[in-house]
Amino acid sequence: MIISETAEFHIGDRVCVYRDSSYGSIESAVVVDVPADHSLRLEFTDGHRNHLRNGHIELLTPAAR
Repeated sequence: MIISETAEFHIGDRVCVYRDSSYGSIESAVVVDVPADHSLRLEFTDGHRNHLRNGHIELLTPAAR
């Protein structure tokens, strides 16, 4: 389950992903897909993509609509 104060995300939203680790790392990404299963497909600043199904994520900048 994705934990966030934002109710829903849209393609193009810039988000902050909090990784569970001893370093408490934070990564910036852009939402590239919002599947029906309430997961997110993200593209990170280094170009790699990931399918996020659980974790803590927050909206940084909404996509221009």
